[in-house]
Amino acid sequence: MKPAKILLPLATFIMRLGAGFYIYLNHFSSLLDPNFQRFDFYLSAIFTIFGLLLIIGAFVRKQTLTVLSALVLFAGSLYKIFTFTGEPESLSFLSLLLFGMIAFFFLCNGNKNR
Repeated sequence: MKPAKILLPLATFIMRLGAGFYIYLNHFSSLLDPNFQRFDFYLSAIFTIFGLLLIIGAFVRKQTLTVLSALVLFAGSLYKIFTFTGEPESLSFLSLLLFGMIAFFFLCNGNKNR
């Protein structure tokens, strides 16, 4: 059976929306209650801005916006992974790993699968 290559653009767009939904669930609430004294506020702002740019990058012809935003998101997720203080077998750690994998995918591929 051959893979359904016609559905690849839809799959990559769903991955972008999944990354945006992850950012919305985990980082957007700290932006609504700003605390400028905490590093987490600035990290959440970076995740939110570049997550939005990752979604916008789907509609741009050049790959620069997608690759740059994926680079920042991947670096941020690596930071969160290495500074994770909970159980490594938890669902929050797994979702962080999956988000990092999605960011790494877009860092490597850009908009090639449109």
